[in-house]
Amino acid sequence: MFLNMMQDWAGWLFLFFSFSIVLMWKSIRDDTKVICAIWFCLVLHHAVVFLNVYIPDTYTFHSNAMQLTALPELELFVEVCQPSSHIIFSHQDCIFEGISNGGENYIHSLGFIYRFFGGSRVLGEELSVLAFVLSCVVLLKLIDHLDIRRFRVGIVLVFGLLPSAVIFRSVMLRESWQALFFLLFLYWAIRLSKWPGILNVLFLLMSAFCLAFLHYGLANYAIYLVVISLYWGIFSRKKIGHLSHHVRFLFAGLLIACVIIISQKMGWFMTPGKALEGVAGTRDALMAYDVRTNFSFMLDKSSVLGIITTVPMVFVEYMFAPFPWQVENVKDICALLESILRFVLLLFAVSSWRRSSGEVRSCYRFLLIVVLGMELMWALGTVNWGTAIRHHVPGYSVIVLLGAPGLILFMRKLHFGMFGRGKVGRFQDSERIL
Repeated sequence: MFLNMMQDWAGWLFLFFSFSIVLMWKSIRDDTKVICAIWFCLVLHHAVVFLNVYIPDTYTFHSNAMQLTALPELELFVEVCQPSSHIIFSHQDCIFEGISNGGENYIHSLGFIYRFFGGSRVLGEELSVLAFVLSCVVLLKLIDHLDIRRFRVGIVLVFGLLPSAVIFRSVMLRESWQALFFLLFLYWAIRLSKWPGILNVLFLLMSAFCLAFLHYGLANYAIYLVVISLYWGIFSRKKIGHLSHHVRFLFAGLLIACVIIISQKMGWFMTPGKALEGVAGTRDALMAYDVRTNFSFMLDKSSVLGIITTVPMVFVEYMFAPFPWQVENVKDICALLESILRFVLLLFAVSSWRRSSGEVRSCYRFLLIVVLGMELMWALGTVNWGTAIRHHVPGYSVIVLLGAPGLILFMRKLHFGMFGRGKVGRFQDSERIL
């Protein structure tokens, strides 16, 4: 046992480092309650790392990354669909050239790190925990932008203690990194809306690329995400008083056009029709497996009316299944409770958006659009609620950010007294949020 722990020295190093990350920002370091909340969540994540059994998906990532460390050279960007590739993937995984389904990109990234620190399963999983604690930092920055600092502790706890998210963010899966880069993208989008500039645009595009790097579905969605963010961040600005603002508008318009053209040339851009065809084929192939947790609604792409009537049902089932009549065991009960929490958070998020005003209302609307857009993307490619639980992880942070303040105030009105008291943000108060 001791010998194995010595071999996992890099994992232990990242474990201790994760506790010190939050101390690097003065705005976080000065709030003892927030520090304790993050550390409490970290303890649970680290406990999952060391108690985790070998999950098939994560073991595949780890073993393939270990194989890469034995190669003479490590190629981070490979044509994974070619027969000569070191790791063979099916043709269906290669939806477009350059970035495939993201799994092999993740494997190569792990292999790159293993070359420097040695192959260790603890290290691989501690990297996922590192992504989680960085997500907490970005989430706190977004809280500051939305002026809801009063709810920092509650938001961190709701974000960090969801059982399924704790598990998936503490093992060698991509969801923890997907959540981080999604939050980073939104952070730079909001900064861009407040302070338009080339650096903010570059960081936004870098975050989008990192998100696309992890999954082909996210790569397709990232194109639309960039366009929507640039439009909201710059074109929605009403006050244009100087020529420099017009120049920024022109630059943003040209940048959007370039993003679309380049994505089309590289095969990353998919029209809605082509995307639906690919989604329908994927769903049909997955539904061929008779799984107890399969969804009951099918996507009908035979007509426009069929799409209009079935997409909402597919989305609702993805978001809130299992329903009470589908519960059969303890795991289903946990999934049901999480779906109820997700519904409540979305309800309060919409309520907060409707009752807010000005710049905050615009931010709420933007965040709701992008997170629901991501959930719709996952919904179209998911056919059972077991997989859906895992796909909810990347967008869960934004749902918590928007809905947790209303939920916390509601619980205070019920005299639970779980989250303490403080000053209300200047954009809304306890009488207006509900």
